[in-house]
Amino acid sequence: MKLYHLANTVARGVLPFQPALRRLKRHLLPYEDDPANSEYCITQGLEEITALREVGVKVQGAEILEFGSGWLPLTPLLLHLAGARRSTLTDIARLMDDQTTDRAKAIVAGRIGDIAEVLGECPDTLEAKLQAPFAFDYLAPWHATSHPSDSADLILSRAVFEHVPEDEIRSFLRQFHRILRTGGAMCHVIDNSDHWQHRDRSLSRIDFLRYDEMDPIWRLAQINEQAYQNRLRHEDYRRLFEEAGFAVALERGEPDPKCLEDLRQLPIASRFRDKDPHDLTILTSLFVAIKR
Repeated sequence: MKLYHLANTVARGVLPFQPALRRLKRHLLPYEDDPANSEYCITQGLEEITALREVGVKVQGAEILEFGSGWLPLTPLLLHLAGARRSTLTDIARLMDDQTTDRAKAIVAGRIGDIAEVLGECPDTLEAKLQAPFAFDYLAPWHATSHPSDSADLILSRAVFEHVPEDEIRSFLRQFHRILRTGGAMCHVIDNSDHWQHRDRSLSRIDFLRYDEMDPIWRLAQINEQAYQNRLRHEDYRRLFEEAGFAVALERGEPDPKCLEDLRQLPIASRFRDKDPHDLTILTSLFVAIKR
């Protein structure tokens, strides 16, 4: 990782009063999303819906809990169009507002043809449904331990788990098992790539595998909680889901050919040396897991 990227991240990590500063910034400037990332979120949300259908999990009439909703309620809007009865959106800090919700609706409207094709619905019908009131609960900060038991049919996330320490993932999964009704399901899309590479395209997408946990550079990089990456791999997540009492009904994740080449040159930290190269180079994981 570039030193100036590291310095910027560390500075933001130690800067006090960040929530207040964020609110002030939002008061002065509206939130602006990355259009490419928003488009990709729609694509992955449709992939989640397709995966759920493949294993017989019904979205129609379901009560949804989204883990880590972020700025834009894109996936919940897709599930709303697919017939979900109600959605609960969660986060550790309040990020969404009326402006970001309106922006999310505009993004979804721009892909209404693709969405209609996946859902098997008329575009005009979906457009009308999109413009109608979208009922959801927004819980931020959200505490999993206080969420009611047997209250959700489906728990979803996108690009969240990779930012959560492994011990906390175990804790969340125990709570998810409690929160889900009998026969309930989870669907998670996980970004296993090096997020530093998102800023510096000269890096390998698995460059972060070079750092040992106690490496000073890596320890500094983790000071900022928003930049934290656990570096768990596809097989690690499957194991965690199964240990928590879930049966993995569907999993997708293909090794990246370029990253397999990179492994021949990249010095790998001891933590990863015994792992299967194919597992190390899966950049995106999708899981559907059923509560046992």
